[in-house]
Amino acid sequence: MTTVLVIEDEQHIRRNIVDALTYEGYEAIEAENGTIGVQLTLENIPDLIICDVMMPELDGFEVLQQLQSEPTAATIPFIFLTALADRQYVRHGMQLGADDYLTKPFTPDELLSTINTRLTKHATALRQYNNLHTTTGENRIASTKDTPRLQSLVGVTINGYQIGNVIGEGGTGTVYQAYQPSIGRDVAIKVLRQKYVDNMEFIRRFQTEAELVARLEHPHIIPLYDYWYDAQGVYIVMRWLRGGSLRSVLSQKGPWDFPQTVQLLNQVAGALSVAHNVGIIHRDIKPGNILLDERGNAYLTDFGMAKNLFSGTNDAFPRQSLEAMLKAQDDFFKQEPSSTLYITDSEQIAGTPAYLSPEQIQSEPLSLQSDIYSLGITLYETLTGQQPFHGTIGEVINQQVLEDLPSLLIHRPDLSRSVDDVIQKATDKEPHHRYADVMSFAADFSISNDGA
Repeated sequence: MTTVLVIEDEQHIRRNIVDALTYEGYEAIEAENGTIGVQLTLENIPDLIICDVMMPELDGFEVLQQLQSEPTAATIPFIFLTALADRQYVRHGMQLGADDYLTKPFTPDELLSTINTRLTKHATALRQYNNLHTTTGENRIASTKDTPRLQSLVGVTINGYQIGNVIGEGGTGTVYQAYQPSIGRDVAIKVLRQKYVDNMEFIRRFQTEAELVARLEHPHIIPLYDYWYDAQGVYIVMRWLRGGSLRSVLSQKGPWDFPQTVQLLNQVAGALSVAHNVGIIHRDIKPGNILLDERGNAYLTDFGMAKNLFSGTNDAFPRQSLEAMLKAQDDFFKQEPSSTLYITDSEQIAGTPAYLSPEQIQSEPLSLQSDIYSLGITLYETLTGQQPFHGTIGEVINQQVLEDLPSLLIHRPDLSRSVDDVIQKATDKEPHHRYADVMSFAADFSISNDGA
């Protein structure tokens, strides 16, 4: 029997969904809030999840983010429920990895049609995976509850690369350590999740990343070794850095001292300036996208969200008037609501809420200063060991738009006020009040603690 988990804090809505599912022969599990929903997901591994966006304790976005980090739950089809007729919420959910959405109120027929469509697409993806691994001698995978095996490529050889352990997980992909015996080197292979293999918008994002990284040559940008796309998956092969991400190092060892942070900023700023000089905005600067080698040198990675200010990165949507561009987006969503739009218009919200600039959140035109804002928050976290804004995704977004960064001297009284001034300037709510370029930011920061 197909199991559906319903996460909804409004009891009458939850009961109506459960009754409709039960009548049609589904096994329904109920969760009255996001925290319980995550627990029940990991305990039961349902075949599909229906989740409200606005809930106490954990909102729907946070539920999805937690589940995407769990290998046993990451590929379960996920449908958002929202009463907000706001495409920003829809886009954000899709960017996090949701498969579809329903706008309240909806009829039982609309509910069941959406569920059946999503389960059918998921079954198709499973069959594709089964066909791939039948040829390599692996057992066939029969259901969603076998998700861990669906995700794992450990031990498989693909295109001459021997896949090793998982070294990273994201909402849309998995990163593996691998070995290339033909030239005797270790590499990292980023693999698009199987559930997205038929989604051309996600594939376009991977292509964008591969093309941009190939063009952006700098000692502190992770070099691209190989890239390919076939019926079984999408793969990006990169240099493997053994030091992990800045995010993992901060979690394990805590805040950095000032000289270390100066080196990190100089290296990342140099890499980012190469992108900025050719009109490319990264749009997702954060500790998780800064990798380290064994000596603590920093490298910028993950250009999958990047925006090309000059020529665009998606030739499916040529430059048009704002009205025509918005119509193209709306028409696309009507045709395929499960897809995420990685297009180059200034409205597109992309990135991670804790590091998003106010203009990204408010769908205003982006500039190089948008990356400087995110880099400023990353530096704040590097020096203090914590993000400046806390709460639910909605609360963090409101703080990003309305509140100045708290002074880092609260956490680091050993630093000079000039250090705080530099961070405050980099993260000013008005883009034109920030640094004109990232190298000026780095230069000011490097001398800001003199005499402290």
